[in-house]
Amino acid sequence: MKEEKFQFGQYSNENHTYYDENNEEYESFLQQTAPLIGYIVHDFNKLDESLNNAIWQIISDRTDEIGALITYKMNFSAKVDLFNRIIKSMEIGCDNEIPILNELIEKLKRCATLRNAVVHAEWYNMNEKGYTFVKLNFEKNGLKQHYWQFTPESLRKIVDLINETYFLFDTYYEQKDDLLSS
Repeated sequence: MKEEKFQFGQYSNENHTYYDENNEEYESFLQQTAPLIGYIVHDFNKLDESLNNAIWQIISDRTDEIGALITYKMNFSAKVDLFNRIIKSMEIGCDNEIPILNELIEKLKRCATLRNAVVHAEWYNMNEKGYTFVKLNFEKNGLKQHYWQFTPESLRKIVDLINETYFLFDTYYEQKDDLLSS
């Protein structure tokens, strides 16, 4: 996915091009991408549930309630951090590692970044090259507007990454069981 940054101007919309619903090109883009955005939201929720279950099982194998009490107000990134710290502590206690853990953690973080960009993108404003406004960031030369070029192909890749990460939990459980049984 390509990204462009622009210096924030006097007004926030200086780098935006607003499309109305009568624009055929924009309508075509929305028809192609809206279902993919829906899949990203749906599949990310499934990934979030898997992360919850992984944390809850570590906290108590008798009930999910204790884990749910701990995580219910946490955002996804905080849960990834908690999960990582709990597993790292377990690895230290067992004097061994879960080989897939680092890859799983990095992919969970990447999925969160991409999902947030998609969900919070201002889809109604793109520039003429198809770049959509995603976020503001303060950098050393001031406030920057970040635009990402979402395409149906790039959105499909995000869906694929989320699902690939979801299925990494199967490998994690196998390796965790091996760690605890050794």
